[in-house]
Amino acid sequence: MNFMKRLGYYMGGFSIGLVFLIFFLTGKRAQCNWFPEDRVIADITRKNSVRFSPEIRELLKQRKLDTLSVQLILKYGDVDFSKSNTDTIPCNQYYINGRQELAKTALIVSNCDRFVRVEKMVIED
Repeated sequence: MNFMKRLGYYMGGFSIGLVFLIFFLTGKRAQCNWFPEDRVIADITRKNSVRFSPEIRELLKQRKLDTLSVQLILKYGDVDFSKSNTDTIPCNQYYINGRQELAKTALIVSNCDRFVRVEKMVIED
């Protein structure tokens, strides 16, 4: 079998596979989180319950921190695995840095099975 026939069969099978993928995945909210940081952020945002430690509650009462900032950091933040502790049981602790205007703010978050607990806020200089 010469190269052109093999290329034709390959392209035919590849195009049929693409049509099936487009047909099955169109309109669905399918996404792939390949990187560890993306998987952690997706797992945190998937949880329905976000709890606050007494320290964070005090900052919220004093209006030094608002819940929108916390939600933005939890949804769009960068996970720093070198400062995180992923071996704790039952909840892994992650150090999440904010982006853009919240770049100097970081949260230490416990990611448990059923909820997320914001433990501490760190302001970097």
